Amino acid sequence: MTLYADMGSRHQILANAYTALVSEGETREAEWSAIKESARTVTRAGWWIGQRTSEPKDLTELLRAATGADRPTENPFF
Repeated sequence: MTLYADMGSRHQILANAYTALVSEGETREAEWSAIKESARTVTRAGWWIGQRTSEPKDLTELLRAATGADRPTENPFF
């Protein structure tokens, strides 16, 4: 159940951020691609759930503040 909540949260946060930053803001598509790539590395469901009430324009700063625990890897030796 948490996985599906994460997927919905992640999708909604990214969709809202795209609208605020690209469609209505001044962020270029190339910049958005970098933001989206950074977001892809955050795989901890709790992080996305915790950001549901954040402002879309804050996504870049929030992604920079995400820790290694929010970006786990399948390879424990990586």
